[in-house]
Amino acid sequence: MHWRFHLKDLFLLSISTLFIFSGSVLAGNRNDLIESLANGTINWSKGIITATGSSAAPPSLKNPAQARLMAKRAAIVDARRNLLETVKGVRVDAQTTVQSHMTVSDVVVSKVNGMVKLSVVVSTRYMNNGAVEVTVAMPLTGDLLKLMLEQLGKLAGSYTPSPLSREIPQRKPLTRPPPPRPSPSPPVPEPSSPSLTLKPTVEAKAAIDKKEAKKEIVKDEFPTDLDLSKLNYSGLVVDARRLQLRPALVPKILDQRGEIVYSAANLIQKDSVKMGVVGYAKDVDAAKKNQRVTATPFVIKGVHATGQKKTDVVINNRDAKVVQGSDRHTNYLKNGRVLVVYD
Repeated sequence: MHWRFHLKDLFLLSISTLFIFSGSVLAGNRNDLIESLANGTINWSKGIITATGSSAAPPSLKNPAQARLMAKRAAIVDARRNLLETVKGVRVDAQTTVQSHMTVSDVVVSKVNGMVKLSVVVSTRYMNNGAVEVTVAMPLTGDLLKLMLEQLGKLAGSYTPSPLSREIPQRKPLTRPPPPRPSPSPPVPEPSSPSLTLKPTVEAKAAIDKKEAKKEIVKDEFPTDLDLSKLNYSGLVVDARRLQLRPALVPKILDQRGEIVYSAANLIQKDSVKMGVVGYAKDVDAAKKNQRVTATPFVIKGVHATGQKKTDVVINNRDAKVVQGSDRHTNYLKNGRVLVVYD
């Protein structure tokens, strides 16, 4: 009960904040990442969904004040209808959208509809012809994110893993061991050729190549030239520009082996619900100054985007080890101090 009480307060507080700062909600910022959908917009930097609706005054009403009021009410209904369609299009993770979860659960449908009904009117325009235009807004974080995290937890077993994270199936051991093969005698050089050097077999050469490749991987994954305890990073900024990355409510950061470096699992639930799993920006310099990661963030480049919807970003193995090693001393991942930059 105590946890539910705080979540309800959190949603109402978010709504109140939208109302107080309605001007900034609509105006945005040149560094904000705003995605335009057919029925509305998603400001991924501010974590706000907006939609606009309009309605004309009923011609049968002679009282101008009453006609304007009726037009405003109808415009709000239209705006919230558009807001619902926009919310459905929000990417949740690499495989799903909000609509994906709504199609399999009446509970999700009911809860999302309830959130949309609580959306706040942040702008009202009265036209000269008597029509009214209204813009409504609701937060991406809070109850919507909590609901999607719950759904991901319930449906995790049915998701198809990213190709990077699929493990190679192991062969089952034989029930009966095969009979031992006789060891072939090593070739003996001819007496007339005492300096003859034997060429390695195909199997031996493959084993040598594998061993050398393993050395390169270890060198890449385990930086020995850094004292991770002295890397006092305050956050993480991943530059994912030109990777065709797309934002989502619950993205992941993976290494080149497909192992998770950062996800919602790093955060305790109340923190992820309040601030979001990651923040988004479109400029690296602005991201480094963002209060979410300041004052000394670790800035790295992404390698490529992955997942069905291209919402997860892959970083190289060396950077992944530095991130995980330095986080043990400052806990910036646990505190959700992560920003992703994309274009």
